[in-house]
Amino acid sequence: MDKRSFLRSAAAMLAAASLPLPALAAMPRPTRLLAGWRSTVDLPAPLSGAPGDYVGVIEIDWAGAAIRLQSALPVSSRGHGLLGLADGGYLALAYRHGLWVMRADAQGKRAALIDLATESARVSGGHIELAADGQHFFTSEIEPKSGQGWVSVRSIATLRKVAEWPTRGMDPHQIAIDAQGMLLIPNGGIRYTPEGRKDKLDDMDSSLVRLNPASGEVLGQWRLRDARLSMRHLAWNETPKGETLLGIAMQGEHAEPERRKEAPVLAVWNGKEISIPSQSPLGEGYTGDIMAGPGGGFILSAQLSGKALLWHPGEAARLTLIGEFFRAGALSGPDEEGGFLIAGEKGPARWHLREKAQMLAWPIPMSPDNHWKLLEA
Repeated sequence: MDKRSFLRSAAAMLAAASLPLPALAAMPRPTRLLAGWRSTVDLPAPLSGAPGDYVGVIEIDWAGAAIRLQSALPVSSRGHGLLGLADGGYLALAYRHGLWVMRADAQGKRAALIDLATESARVSGGHIELAADGQHFFTSEIEPKSGQGWVSVRSIATLRKVAEWPTRGMDPHQIAIDAQGMLLIPNGGIRYTPEGRKDKLDDMDSSLVRLNPASGEVLGQWRLRDARLSMRHLAWNETPKGETLLGIAMQGEHAEPERRKEAPVLAVWNGKEISIPSQSPLGEGYTGDIMAGPGGGFILSAQLSGKALLWHPGEAARLTLIGEFFRAGALSGPDEEGGFLIAGEKGPARWHLREKAQMLAWPIPMSPDNHWKLLEA
């Protein structure tokens, strides 16, 4: 993590983007986050566990400069899709091509677990979203032989599938719900071999699909002109003018390394059309996560280049650097005091428009996944 450069462009960003400044916030309260990570050492007391993959709750005490692992459940592979529940428990889904979905109770104990391999021939697409009724949830899934994508509707109580719909594409990723209760799903468009390797990239077909979750009816499908841009992660925001935007984090899959490194990393959907507002190469062709940012914009973590970037609708052609540190990944926020949280390989950071950035080190050597979720304190 590079402390010297974390806020080096904040002043220029504020002046250029004309962002509204919130009132000075009080000292941030401890933050609770649902996260997945891989530990390279035994877990610290009072928890116990050998090196491996875990899902659990992390508490970050910004005022006290301390991080505590509140709970940790071992999982058989990397945890990716995460969802906090109203009863204090949570749901977790394996990373893409993984085979498990799990529910934990409010005490952080495993309450239910399903092996996808025993249910069907599909593997995880890595993402999860709560249904409007609060009793069901959606999972993105992939049929390994064909690469075709599916969204399953599952019971929170049993984790069992109650309905399923094709996503009209390959390699589905994150699931979002719009104001009408319809599903938005980005098909990454990449075919994989049974061993999980990318295959036949010349045949890529990435698209954003809008589906009716009750019937699977396709209500719209949008594609970008550049077929080698894979749409993957989503975030909603509303501009100061009242326009609702869906930010889409992308990954370049071009054959030429130079072109792949210069690929744009953000697309924006306004409900009618999808566009690429900025051709900035700052993201170096890869983003790990996206979240709503100040002023109706979006914050992206350019994981491989180690950058946190801001896009603002007032300067749509720009991406602004707000920080640099090793493998910037999971994003969440704003918290109650208006802070935005960014995970890195060496520790988390908190960025605020009016306050000094804060950075802490993980309590043990651990590699966080590139998604996490804010929980109520």
